[in-house]
Amino acid sequence: MGRECKHDRHRDDFKLRNFPDSIRDLLCLLAKDDDNRVTIVLDAGDDCILENVEIVSVIGDLAVFRCHDKFKFVDIHCICEVIVDCETILDEILDVHECHC
Repeated sequence: MGRECKHDRHRDDFKLRNFPDSIRDLLCLLAKDDDNRVTIVLDAGDDCILENVEIVSVIGDLAVFRCHDKFKFVDIHCICEVIVDCETILDEILDVHECHC
């Protein structure tokens, strides 16, 4: 398991504005992007299933994905991981498009 920082001063130092803290929040953030293709890992009991999908929407705890010419409706609690291209997530989280540095 991962280690948590035990120092209170570090908790707020590294919080990023707009950084999602749940799979639901991450999917909502990525659904706004035009390039919203991700790989999800679904918990299927003893196995895990990887699926390359396009995020359509998130409605409550239901994630709607497009896979080829079909819609897939997935309970968010069945998703173990979301794998996203580095540039896509950095653009969304850091608002690179709006930086006027």
